[in-house]
Amino acid sequence: MKKYLLLLLSAFSRLGTLDASEPAMNVLVFTKTVGFYHEAKPNAVKAFYEIAHEEHWQITVTEDPTLFSEKELGKYKVVVFLLTTGNDLLDDSQKLAFQHYVENGGGFVGVHTATDTEYKWPWYEKLVGAHFLGHPPVHSGTLVVEDRNHPATQCFDADSVKWTDEFYSFDRNPRKDSQVKVLVSIDEKSYNIDENIWFKNVNIVMGDHPLVWCRSIGSGRSFHTALGHTLEIYDNKTFRKHLAGAVLWAAGKEK
Repeated sequence: MKKYLLLLLSAFSRLGTLDASEPAMNVLVFTKTVGFYHEAKPNAVKAFYEIAHEEHWQITVTEDPTLFSEKELGKYKVVVFLLTTGNDLLDDSQKLAFQHYVENGGGFVGVHTATDTEYKWPWYEKLVGAHFLGHPPVHSGTLVVEDRNHPATQCFDADSVKWTDEFYSFDRNPRKDSQVKVLVSIDEKSYNIDENIWFKNVNIVMGDHPLVWCRSIGSGRSFHTALGHTLEIYDNKTFRKHLAGAVLWAAGKEK
């Protein structure tokens, strides 16, 4: 699977490269996986290259944590954690550099498993807003779009949207943080949240169940979407617009 990902990186790298005369927004897409590896990862990377080409961004996709230094991070407007999992993806100096980057104006976007990342890092908990707790199998459910004016939610054509995905539950409700703005939640009555076949000793019923939210952190911006589990979803035009809007908002470049 990793060889396949490397082939995709090679095949699509030209899509992230623009004519030198065009100004480009630089985006770093970090894909390091220590825990569960999602089969959607190669298609997710492909989607980001194609989004970057359409939006006229310059992107770097990497699993290399050495890019998390003050010098290297300074090259990027937004850092995306794309299907990352596990602890200690970054060492202490890299964590500090990333914290300084965000708090001094950098943008962060976490996609799906960003909440299944860095459980032992208190500042990252604040950045991402909550940590993964569990989920039922992939279901179709009803998304409740609470703010359709945000750049990442303008892609949804109604306040209630049928959606097929793996709907994460979290160890806390990010809405309880006054700094967090919830953009999309899930109606738990619209899917079988009780089909808890993998996390039997964990209560994954949240009641009020946010899935997409954002916040300011220092001078920077943080955005998280729990959507994005299946391979097919990264070919979905609405989801791609959702991701593009998230990156633009994190960069302070709302359309």
